[in-house]
Amino acid sequence: MSVFVCNCVVSQPNKIKEIKKMNTMILFFNESSMNNNFDIKFISDRLNGENIDPGLYVVATPIGNLSDITIRALSMISSSNLVLCEDTRISKKLTSKYGIKCSMHSFHRYNSKKMIKMVLPKLKSNQIISLISDSGTPTISDPGQDLIHTCIENNIKVFSIPGPSAVIGCLVSSGISTEQFSFLGFVPRDKKTKKIFHERISQSMETTIFFESPKRIIKTLSDLIIFIGDRKISLVRELTKKNEEIINGNIKNVLENLVQKDKILGEITVVISGCTSRHLTEISDQQILAFVKDLEIEKLGISTIVKLTAEKYEVSKRRVYQLIIANKR
Repeated sequence: MSVFVCNCVVSQPNKIKEIKKMNTMILFFNESSMNNNFDIKFISDRLNGENIDPGLYVVATPIGNLSDITIRALSMISSSNLVLCEDTRISKKLTSKYGIKCSMHSFHRYNSKKMIKMVLPKLKSNQIISLISDSGTPTISDPGQDLIHTCIENNIKVFSIPGPSAVIGCLVSSGISTEQFSFLGFVPRDKKTKKIFHERISQSMETTIFFESPKRIIKTLSDLIIFIGDRKISLVRELTKKNEEIINGNIKNVLENLVQKDKILGEITVVISGCTSRHLTEISDQQILAFVKDLEIEKLGISTIVKLTAEKYEVSKRRVYQLIIANKR
């Protein structure tokens, strides 16, 4: 079978029939052609034949730009007996664009236990169920993990239909090391958990990725400068959407950029470089205090001493300040 991907309009229905007879699949990714001529059933049949294994399919959907959907994802959604999604209103925008008609039910953290009880018998009876999120890959800071765990416990097959992910998308465009990285989800709000969050980043040699809301991003970056120092960072806002913005630099530079904005909107992903081995092993408290003592001889103010010491050793201002206070007791 031949497959062609076109960005054009076919206005004659007879042409579609001729294409089908030729055992050729042409995909029309164009608003006008989507409305009447996009035959998702034809695509589904050609991709999967008549045999699709029953089970749960974890299907990645676009982060923002609806054109980022994969052909296999479209096929899987259209072939499902039931599609579970966070918000049916959002997911219907996707299915409507591609002319997909399917049974859809909301699945979120507030009704997950109830829905798992409802869905499990369907899966046991060999139905095909797809799990999608509002954007990106399901279960990545989204509901669904409990459902997958339940399926595995009950020997129900779970399949992954890979696709868009804000975590990977932002990482590869950041210019920061991709060899080893950690994803920490959303920044915690309570003080105790947030302290652990800061400590983990400060000591990690891996690249760190996390999500944050536009309302809290300035406070979060200000805290990071204190706890981990002024590291290399990439801040991505509204990935794949019309107002996409990527700001690269050190934390301080990015923070200054954000402060100048009248309003910060959209979903935000932050990528931070890991600390170096030098930070973890070579810089001792004694070294820092020795340099502080030299600066004190120059009769500099404490804020200047903290700033100069933090910059010299590439450590956080918080660490320097606490050492100075502790040493004076």
